[in-house]
Amino acid sequence: MSHTIDESKIEHIADGESVITVVAEECPGVEHDDVEVNSNGMLKKFTTWFNEKFPSKFSLLDTTQASTMGSDQLQGQVDQLTAQLQTDSSNAPRVLLERARVYGDLGETSLAREDIARAASLVREPAYRSESSVAAVERAVRELSVSGDNKSQTEQIVASDQDIIDLVVQNTSDVASVVALEQRIRANKTQLSGEQVCALLDAFHDMCTDGKLEIVEAVASCVSAALARLSVSEDAKSVVGAAETLTVAVHRIVGAWAKHSDNGEFKQQACKFGAKMYTTAVYALSTHVDCDAEVLQSAVDFYVGQIWLVGTLPASDGDDVCQGILRLLTASRPQLIYSFVKSNGSLPVERLLNLLGQPRSSNSRSLAMLIASQLTAAVQDPEASSMFPGYVASTSRTNAPAALVQLRTEAAEILDTLVQSTIQSERTRGLYALAALYESGAGSEMAVNVWTKNGWAEELWDQGEFDLCETQLSLVHLADACSTDTKVSASMKKLGNGLVQALARKHTGELGEIASVVLAKWSNLPAPVNPGTNTEPNDGPETLDTNDADPVQLADSHIARIIALADSNASDPKVATAAERSTEALGFLCLNPALKQHIVQSPLVLQTIFTLAQKSNPQLKFAAVMLIRNLTQYKPVLSEEQKRVRQMQKLSQRAQTGQTIGSEIKEMESKDQEFDDASAVAARAKAVCQAGAVACLVSAVQGKVSDSTKDAVAEVFVALATSHELRGQLVQQGAVHALLSILSSDAPRAPSKDAKYTPTALRHARDKHVAWALAKCAISVPPHLAFRDPRALTRLILSLLAEESDAQSLLIRFETLLALTNLASAEPGSSSDVRGFLACDLNGMSLIEMCVLNDHVMVRRAATELVCNLVHEPRVFERFVEGADKSVGDEESRIVELPDDIEDAEDVGSRRGYRAQRMHVLVALSDVDDAATRSAASGALAVLSNDPRCCRYLTLVHPRALDVLLGLADTKDTHAAALRHRVAVICANAAACGDPRVMAKLRNSSDVARVLQSMVEDPQAPCFAAAQSACEALK
Repeated sequence: MSHTIDESKIEHIADGESVITVVAEECPGVEHDDVEVNSNGMLKKFTTWFNEKFPSKFSLLDTTQASTMGSDQLQGQVDQLTAQLQTDSSNAPRVLLERARVYGDLGETSLAREDIARAASLVREPAYRSESSVAAVERAVRELSVSGDNKSQTEQIVASDQDIIDLVVQNTSDVASVVALEQRIRANKTQLSGEQVCALLDAFHDMCTDGKLEIVEAVASCVSAALARLSVSEDAKSVVGAAETLTVAVHRIVGAWAKHSDNGEFKQQACKFGAKMYTTAVYALSTHVDCDAEVLQSAVDFYVGQIWLVGTLPASDGDDVCQGILRLLTASRPQLIYSFVKSNGSLPVERLLNLLGQPRSSNSRSLAMLIASQLTAAVQDPEASSMFPGYVASTSRTNAPAALVQLRTEAAEILDTLVQSTIQSERTRGLYALAALYESGAGSEMAVNVWTKNGWAEELWDQGEFDLCETQLSLVHLADACSTDTKVSASMKKLGNGLVQALARKHTGELGEIASVVLAKWSNLPAPVNPGTNTEPNDGPETLDTNDADPVQLADSHIARIIALADSNASDPKVATAAERSTEALGFLCLNPALKQHIVQSPLVLQTIFTLAQKSNPQLKFAAVMLIRNLTQYKPVLSEEQKRVRQMQKLSQRAQTGQTIGSEIKEMESKDQEFDDASAVAARAKAVCQAGAVACLVSAVQGKVSDSTKDAVAEVFVALATSHELRGQLVQQGAVHALLSILSSDAPRAPSKDAKYTPTALRHARDKHVAWALAKCAISVPPHLAFRDPRALTRLILSLLAEESDAQSLLIRFETLLALTNLASAEPGSSSDVRGFLACDLNGMSLIEMCVLNDHVMVRRAATELVCNLVHEPRVFERFVEGADKSVGDEESRIVELPDDIEDAEDVGSRRGYRAQRMHVLVALSDVDDAATRSAASGALAVLSNDPRCCRYLTLVHPRALDVLLGLADTKDTHAAALRHRVAVICANAAACGDPRVMAKLRNSSDVARVLQSMVEDPQAPCFAAAQSACEALK
């Protein structure tokens, strides 16, 4: 049976009514399952119109369709959505909301609300949080329609802010309502008053006391959102009110904790669910413009003395409180440091070291390392000690800041207690903590007092021989981490060399691997002059050998380990870790020049490393990059003075170690120089590229990459691009894109639109290496094939010409000029033509002209060749010929000389005489000893001679130009043919310029006639056509 709906009723539908309601009114007594779309499509038209007028998350069209379904069909949808959640969680919030809608159709309101609550919790996570997902959840919470007995729940969902807060206080609210309130706060749709914030705080603490934890996390997140909003108040009235609210909130928090000071369970729950809320409260107070100093100090004392100490207990998850400390270090540094290292005794530092002593895989340990690094950097600033009694004295350069002294003292006492403990677990934790300090970069400052204790280091290794394996593992980890500190590492080698060698021989697992890595890092340290304390025979099973381990044997052992992993799964963490350790060891071993050759003689080990690195974690990629870097690094270019200084440093080091310059040392140095000369490095670079190094380097800079990796990759590409035969391979395998992707944000990328742009030196060393590597590639590879945007590349490379002058920068400047010459060789007017952009838009001519006047022959030649290419650009052409003939007088062949003081004139354009013109430099360069420079300079003059002004300058203004040019025709070197052709072109252009004075000058010169006559004798010569044209014009 079909039932129709009166179309006129459509205009009277109220907002919020459902299709079923309208059907029920129009067709009383008829079940909605019997409703069908009539022949006129009225119901479909109705639902379409209603959805357009009253849009919502739950479409009425879907509701209409659902209403025609039976419960079996709806249950099938539930099963399908549930299966989707189990197989694909990428769109979990959306699927949960869809399933909640279906549950609503089934009348399962409680299940629908649970799904909405789960979706609300998910959208708070970064992986799911987006503007659309948050809006969808909020609409679902506010617009979910239920009927019958659940009407009161519906009213609760759409209640006001105060109603929700009242329900929270009464502990009768639900997660969805609180999440909806939080979303309105974060979207700046509402702002809670001070009373409302305090009411939620009290409710939070009551829930932690009573153990009713169903919505406690949602309440804490809601309060955090409200407190964060208070810290960004703008108008003066709001600022004062926000300061008062934050102050009251902090007092309320401190009071609640004081009230429950003996309730350990309360503290655990409050810290677990409210650590972020407490952090936000203190941070908002410390960053507020109207913050009271005493209130702030009490807030920071509370956070360090309560939240930090409770949140870092062994049974707690310390991630949130660690992040809180890091956040507060950016806002209230003096107060936090005072609370951390002074007012709360040594407990805060002890808890930090305990976190550092956790297993290496712990996330809290990583966060604690960040805290140690940031804290150590902060206490070195005297201003951070402003709250200490000795602040004025600590600002003196001769005294360490008071906060740093206090931190060193506390850390040394705690570490000494842990490491010297007879309980193996405590000793292990202390060794891991000390290792973590060095891994974070804080060891040289924070742990410096440990090593000054008399006999402390000796006892450390004396006990190590009898420790358990886990403790020995922590000891070799410490030795590994200390390798960044030369003095400490040398002391560790002196005392522990024998034990570490024994551990490397005995153990094949992690302990043996780490011990082998330590030996590799120690291999480049000088051998100890005096034997360590552990060289004496002891009660152990064997006598420890204190002689240095054979580097070749160490290298072979690591090579064998890597080759054994050739067919392993790179995604296996154990495989990646083992490969990383052996690769790192090889990277240190190949600092010995002889071992570099030894390693590259095994292509299989290089191929295995590069293959595993491309598919593995960032740590292995970094180790592989450092290995390539050490294998392919060229010796730096040094000036004579720098070479003398380096030689004196070597002599000083030998004197300190008691070495004499004997025949063995001389022979060893000679071999090292042989292994590190340019040809040997080029051969190694070719070998690593054949093994797949370029693909490994490209993969190493994909995704999220550390600055250390980017820096190393840039240096490696500079070394690889030094070899001419590898440049094409680098470009082909993606090196250009990889290099451009690691530029810093300060690097010049896009073409400049600034009319007054002046090229400046690059700020970051990495950008310099990137630009240099690209310049090397641009020398040998056709620019239009290798580079998508030659202009962006031109701007980047041009900055290298602004680098300070030294021996290394001369090489960079020379190769940059060669690259720019290649870039400026494109067809004039083509899309790849950068001549005008380089010379004029980027104001590059100012730097290029300085290079033309450089004292170094190679730099001067490269700059002249670049000018020869740039003069094809009209603006550069005009730059040279403008005003060139102003010195020509009225008489036919008169030459005007300048007074000696003309160089003092300020306006270059108004100077008269040949020395004031840029072409004078080209004429002078056409008369230098270097044949290539003469060829480039005369080539530029040949192009410029197409303008009569240039012809007049060369023949009538400059007193020696004609003689210099004619002299080029008499040269007998390899450039003779090119030079004669240039002279012929200049003479032909001068003869055709139309100036009778120029013609007279040429006709009256017997040398011109002689040179032209010699050029037309050979019809096959390149200069024949131009010379013949000149002869005919001068007849």
